[in-house]
Amino acid sequence: MTRRSELGSRRRARLLVAMSLAGALTGGCRCKQDTLPPVVFEQGSDRAPIDPNSVLAPPWEPPLVAQLDNGAMLHWLREPQNLAFHARVLLPISISADKLSAAATATVIEAIELRLAGRLRRIQDAELDIRSRPGRIELAIHGRDSDAELLLEALAEALAEAGDAKLLAVAQGKVLARHRAAEASSLAAAGLVSVLLEHPVAHDYASKQDLVDLSKNRLERAWTMITDPRDALVIVHSGHDPSDPAISDAVTRLGSRWKAPLGFGSGKPAVTERLRESPPKKAQTTYLLTETRAAPMRIFMGKTERSGQAVVMLGRLIPTPTPEQRTLARISQRIMQESLDARLLVAGPISLLAVRVRISSTDPVTDLEQIIARMQAFSAETHPGARIDQAAQLWLGARVVEASLAGEDWTALWSESIDLAGDDREIFVALARDAQAMLELEPEQVRAYMAKWFDPQAGEPGWVWVGAGIDDNFKAKLEARIRLYQ
Repeated sequence: MTRRSELGSRRRARLLVAMSLAGALTGGCRCKQDTLPPVVFEQGSDRAPIDPNSVLAPPWEPPLVAQLDNGAMLHWLREPQNLAFHARVLLPISISADKLSAAATATVIEAIELRLAGRLRRIQDAELDIRSRPGRIELAIHGRDSDAELLLEALAEALAEAGDAKLLAVAQGKVLARHRAAEASSLAAAGLVSVLLEHPVAHDYASKQDLVDLSKNRLERAWTMITDPRDALVIVHSGHDPSDPAISDAVTRLGSRWKAPLGFGSGKPAVTERLRESPPKKAQTTYLLTETRAAPMRIFMGKTERSGQAVVMLGRLIPTPTPEQRTLARISQRIMQESLDARLLVAGPISLLAVRVRISSTDPVTDLEQIIARMQAFSAETHPGARIDQAAQLWLGARVVEASLAGEDWTALWSESIDLAGDDREIFVALARDAQAMLELEPEQVRAYMAKWFDPQAGEPGWVWVGAGIDDNFKAKLEARIRLYQ
C-alpha cells in the first residue's frame, strides 16, 4: 500500500483509545504544549480584499444527489477532465453513541481496513485513508479516474464482506495486540468528551479489558450499527458523468452488495442532522474555581504511559448554530492558542472547546489558577482589527494548503462543509459563507464573544474540568482546594 494507507493505519490506532472527538483534542501530541506563533499583522489597509468564493470554495457545480437501493445517500461532485478519483463514505457513530464502545468501534474499523486494503492492493496507485470527525468515521479511497469502476467495486465488496464473524475476530486480535497504555492527554480528552456530551467514557476510551470482553454478538451488532447504509453518505469527486453506463452499473452494485440490515437505521432524512454530534439533553451549570457553584474535577483513572505526567483539561460546549457564531468561536480559539494549548472542534450546531494544562506536583492548584487568569486576560482584551483580519487569513490559508496537500480532494471539503451547513440545502454554499463571515469580523464582536464563552469565571456557565495521570500525591494537594470525583 501507499504512504497514505500507512498513515491511515496510524490514525486508526489512535482511534482505539480516543474515538469521536477525543482523539482530535489531543492531536497525537506526546510531549509539548501545542500552541501557535503569534499573528504578526501588517499595518495599513492597502492589502487587496479577499474574495471568499475563492477561499476553500472549489468551482464545483451543484452535485448529483441520489439515494442508492440500500438507502445510502450519494453526492456526486463532477469535475470535467479530472484525472483523479476520490470516494468518501461517512459513517455516523453519534446516532448509536450510547450503544457503541471505543473498543467495538475500533475493531469494526480495523475489519473494514483489512478487507478494503486487500481489495485496493490489486488496483494501481489506489490509496486508503481512515479518520474520524465529530460524530462520524470517514473511509476515503483515492486513485486514478480511469479506475473509477474498479474503485467503486472494491468499496462495495469491502462493505459487504467486512462484517464476517471470522474477520471481526481477526480484527479484534490485531487491535488488542497493538494496544498500549493511553497517554494522560488522551485519557483526559476522552473524559472531557464523556462529561460534556453525556457519553459513557467507554464510548471514547478503550481499555485492554474492554477489548478482551468484546463478544461475537457485540461485535456483529456494532458492525451493523456503524455500517448501516441508511444512515451513511457516499461522496464522489470524479471527472466521470454518473450516467455513464459503466459508472452507473458500479454505483448500482454498491447499492445492492452493501445491504441494509433489518431493525436498524435512525430514520433521520437529513445528512446534516445524522452525521454530527447532537447537543446533550441538559446544560452544565457550574463555573470553575469560584467560591460559589465551583465545578468539581472529575479524575479519570487508568494506566498511562508515563507516571508524573498529570494533565487537566478545562472545557465547555459552545452553541454554534450560525456561520457567524462558528467564525467567532474559531477566531477566538486561534488567538488564544498563541499562548495556551486550546482546541476547538466544530460539529454543526455545537462546538467543543478544550484547554490542556500540564500541572506540576509541587503546586497544581496554582498552575490551574494561572491558566484561568491568562484565559481571563485574553477574554478582556480588545484585539486590533488588523490582527483579527490577519488571523482569519492565516486560518483560511492553512485550510487551502491542507486541501492542496490532500490532492485537491473535493470530498474532504464537502465533508467539512456539512459541519458548517445549517441543513442539506446549505452544504453547497457553506464554505463561501463561512469565509465571508470570518473576513467581516469586528474587534468588539470578538471581545464580547470571548468574554461570554471563553472566560471561565465571569462568562456563561457550563465549564467542566477533568484530570488524568494524577497520582495520590497530586490528589491530596488538589483535594485541599477542589472537590474531586473519581
